[in-house]
Amino acid sequence: MRTVRKSHLAVVTALIVAATPALASAAHRHSGPRPPAGFWVAGDLHVHTIYGHDTCITPTTAWDPSSTDRATRTSCGDAYTVSLTPAQRLDEAANRGLDFVAISDHNNVVNQSDPEVLAWTKAHPGFVAVPAYENSQPGHVQMLGARSCYGNTGAVPGTTIECDRAVTDTSAAGEAALAAGLRADGGVFQVNHPSDLNWPSRYGHTVVPDTVEVWNIGPWAYQHPFPASNDNDFSLQWYDGFLRNGDEVGVTGGSDTHWVTTDAAQGVGDPTTWVFVKTLSLGGLLDGLRAHHTFVSALPPILAGPQLFLEADRNGDGVYEAIAGSETKARATFRVRTAHAVPGSVLRIVTDTGTIEISMGADTSYTFRPGTGGVPAATQFVRAELLAPDARAQRQAACDPVVGGQTTVCHDDLGMESLSSPVFIR
Repeated sequence: MRTVRKSHLAVVTALIVAATPALASAAHRHSGPRPPAGFWVAGDLHVHTIYGHDTCITPTTAWDPSSTDRATRTSCGDAYTVSLTPAQRLDEAANRGLDFVAISDHNNVVNQSDPEVLAWTKAHPGFVAVPAYENSQPGHVQMLGARSCYGNTGAVPGTTIECDRAVTDTSAAGEAALAAGLRADGGVFQVNHPSDLNWPSRYGHTVVPDTVEVWNIGPWAYQHPFPASNDNDFSLQWYDGFLRNGDEVGVTGGSDTHWVTTDAAQGVGDPTTWVFVKTLSLGGLLDGLRAHHTFVSALPPILAGPQLFLEADRNGDGVYEAIAGSETKARATFRVRTAHAVPGSVLRIVTDTGTIEISMGADTSYTFRPGTGGVPAATQFVRAELLAPDARAQRQAACDPVVGGQTTVCHDDLGMESLSSPVFIR
């Protein structure tokens, strides 16, 4: 048997003793919070079909929204508003690489009992069709998870059409009660396209939703008053008001696609909302939305839509345990990771105290601490946007003299690639 000399044993013992603090330190460094378990899935939370008050089935006929009979027809005033069936919308979503879609026709859930929809969902068990409707009183709100109409006291079982009439109290208290009833059943209450001013002008920030559709309709472009009636820049600024009030609200996007004629630029997934889920199921999606674990991409997965992941490490152990929608401490280290970004993209970091823009160059990640390196301090939230290089300075120089410096194409961000829900400072 080989004998270990005392001097050798002493050396080994000394090495073990010396290494013990380092090993303990390494264990301590990774003993903090861990990232949530789950994965990101892609979808569209705002899609319309032939069962709407502003869509046509053919150039001459439309569904009668006052009837539960899908065969009931009225005349169609505008031939260009021909839409698609719910099953066609589901096909479109699946073909664009999406995992879920919310068909949210105005004030009705008739599509949910459509035989073609029932057959489609049975044949595609890995895809989630989110039950929903768009309540158009006053200001459009998305009732995500709704299988029937809702009033101020909760669901109205068996009621599937003219859901706006079920809301008899449209005061701020009445809208808060509407939201509470939906949430009690596991649903998500969302304000749609606030730039139409219907909701903001009536309620401001007094009724707090779960999510705000800050990105509505296709590319992020707005030139008042042409060509779009939707101002996503306004919607995002209004959304920030909730964050500055200390409310935790997530961001979403929706194509709001209505008609065949506009589908090329406003198809399902233009833009796409990504949700972090524990399971790809209706419950998993609604849980992820309520937790504000979201970001929005300009394009669907089939077109390699840019992705933006915002994370935070609260205790400096190198583990980024907080994701979009999570809470962290003020002195946390933040990281942004991108995928499929346009070369030369610009990262915009927004906090409750200011904004900074950083050229990403060829980088796909950026690490920062608020209050250092030029990044504004953060006491309430940190969120991020990814912008394509769009020559804004040159646009301003060329057209400001023509339009007198008005907020038009001279100043707007025309190249929004992706934006994330905040990480909240608590």
